[in-house]
Amino acid sequence: MRFLDANIFIYAYYKPKKLLTQKEEDMKEQAKKIVRNISAGKEQVMTTVVHISEIVNILKNGMTQNQLTHIIL
Repeated sequence: MRFLDANIFIYAYYKPKKLLTQKEEDMKEQAKKIVRNISAGKEQVMTTVVHISEIVNILKNGMTQNQLTHIIL
């Protein structure tokens, strides 16, 4: 089992207003792949309430409450 840091979700779901560099695009794609693997049950992870709170605080500016709820649950 691995520990899942908030940055994975932030990279996967955050929609930046500026154009990303190639390195940032690659990191975003890797984060999406990790999230897909977790959702498919291919990886078991754990995190903390503090990390979930950090994810919500950052992503709430660009997402609806329903979108955030879907990500967190």
